[in-house]
Amino acid sequence: MFSKYIYSRESLEKKADEINEKYYPDRLNNVVKLDPYDMVEKMGLDVEWNYLSPNMKILGMIFFDDGVWPIWDDDNYKIGKEPKFKSFKKGTIVINTILTDKKYKCKEVFDCTHEISHWIKDKSYFESHPTDYIHVCKSEDFEKTYWSNGMSELDIIERQTNYLAAAILMPRDLIKKEFFKRLRYKNIPDGTIKYETYMKKVINELAKEFGLNYNPVLYRLYDLNILER
Repeated sequence: MFSKYIYSRESLEKKADEINEKYYPDRLNNVVKLDPYDMVEKMGLDVEWNYLSPNMKILGMIFFDDGVWPIWDDDNYKIGKEPKFKSFKKGTIVINTILTDKKYKCKEVFDCTHEISHWIKDKSYFESHPTDYIHVCKSEDFEKTYWSNGMSELDIIERQTNYLAAAILMPRDLIKKEFFKRLRYKNIPDGTIKYETYMKKVINELAKEFGLNYNPVLYRLYDLNILER
């Protein structure tokens, strides 16, 4: 039954805190950029970089069993070059090489953490669905920031994976404290506050310090009911 693979927000927050406590305890109290590739190593996973698709349609993927996938030797697929099939072993995260361009660094950090989060959260699900053992994460999967009753199983998995990745990258208590401290609030409000234009500067500051883009920080503040959607 799929319901056993659905996690509450609180359980995802606790899971994220457990991961940070285990590997990077300083991140629970201080704004420190996460190196997802260091986490990959600590968790005993492998990572490879390959050209997976044109125009970043596929950002990353993870293998829950040994398998093969078509990849290109370089970024010349625009001129009609055919891919070749490459073998990958179980526990391998593959990142689209395009993301290693400096201008995509923040996107690469979130993407890799997203793939790690699949391994943390969804390993038993995908191992029980052998036809889905190669899980591909497309650009649109990272845009899943809302919950709705009409979501498919994989939509829910992606939404929850985005949530867990954000919670690992930006621990709940820390980002809440830092957000209001930078807004010069004397006390942290009990309820949700309205987003105001002047907050953009603070969100950009936090994004830079966490090594992320603006939107993941903004949506994290939405998810924590710090800001009204």
